[in-house]
Amino acid sequence: CRAILLDEVVQAAAGSFEQSMNQVQVVSGATAESMVALQDEALRLGRDTSFSAGEAAEGMLELAKAGMSTEEVMASISGTLDLAAAGGLSVAQAAEISANALNTFNLDASEAGRVADLLSAAANSSSVEVTDMAQAMTMAGAVFASNKVPIEDLSTAIAILGNNGIRGSEAGTSLKTMLMRLTAPTKEAAGAMRDLGIEVYNSDGSMRSFDDILAQLESSTAGLTDAQRNQALTTIFGADAIRAANILIKEGSDEFDRMKESVTAAGAAQEMADARMKGFAGAIDYLKGTIESTLIEAF
Repeated sequence: CRAILLDEVVQAAAGSFEQSMNQVQVVSGATAESMVALQDEALRLGRDTSFSAGEAAEGMLELAKAGMSTEEVMASISGTLDLAAAGGLSVAQAAEISANALNTFNLDASEAGRVADLLSAAANSSSVEVTDMAQAMTMAGAVFASNKVPIEDLSTAIAILGNNGIRGSEAGTSLKTMLMRLTAPTKEAAGAMRDLGIEVYNSDGSMRSFDDILAQLESSTAGLTDAQRNQALTTIFGADAIRAANILIKEGSDEFDRMKESVTAAGAAQEMADARMKGFAGAIDYLKGTIESTLIEAF
């Protein structure tokens, strides 16, 4: 009976793995040679990480669905697994988050590890979770990317807002509106910015760095009375974006720089992934993944 049960378990795991890999081939249009490489990589990840080969295959499928080529899937799957481990996410969920961030900011698939580090470090350095970061980026990412504001600055701003009680899509919406009001101000807002000496663009028409703009907002409003400051910021940002602006100005450029240094710490996702592998639970996850990969290969 035990032998029959084991055989059924192996067949189920192998069947699920094969199904995911078949879907990857259909979605990505991968050649037979590329599929062998992807399959070998999924089995290796199942042996060497806390995730199973089946979970790695599901992640590959999500990355392929996001429009990645087989080479891009290979380049990004390891970082995606690190993100899943760091954020306590399913591999498929982490793959969707990673692919969305890479596509939004037009980053190479090889940058998946850096994206995983950013999101993990931001979660480690603030009260937000990786899922909060993902929701905020969904709302604000396109506007920040189109204005050439790097993903590091957006991650930093999201973390700071999270520490002040604004998280997820709410934080993303407020940051998106804030940047839109700065880059395309109303007539009244442009007048208020001019009065304060706030300049969003350089003389050549390129946008100034996000942290430079924040520093100028901080310094230009420092000498105002509460009434003057509130009137000016309300005129510039409106009812929604003023929340993000107030928090970022209040925290100041020093806090922005400090948080940015924490958010851009290299290796954050791998560190969290390694922490997951420690102890009894990690050992069990590792053993299960190793056994599953071995049994799938044997089957």
